[in-house]
Amino acid sequence: MSETKSLADMAVETLAAVSCMDSMTGNDHAERHTIRALKRTAETIIENAFRQAMGLAYAAEDLRELHRKLEK
Repeated sequence: MSETKSLADMAVETLAAVSCMDSMTGNDHAERHTIRALKRTAETIIENAFRQAMGLAYAAEDLRELHRKLEK
């Protein structure tokens, strides 16, 4: 049975994989433009996901703070 990875482990593994997507693709490879575009797209998706997740974390904290104020 496979072990479920933590979110942190998945993030590290994904960032490492995306980081080296174009590592074996030099300027003499015909597919370099497509691979680099794929890498840029992956980086954009990750960046947006991180920003959205952080926004939700801030919203949750704001909600907790508002709830505490309303309880007083």
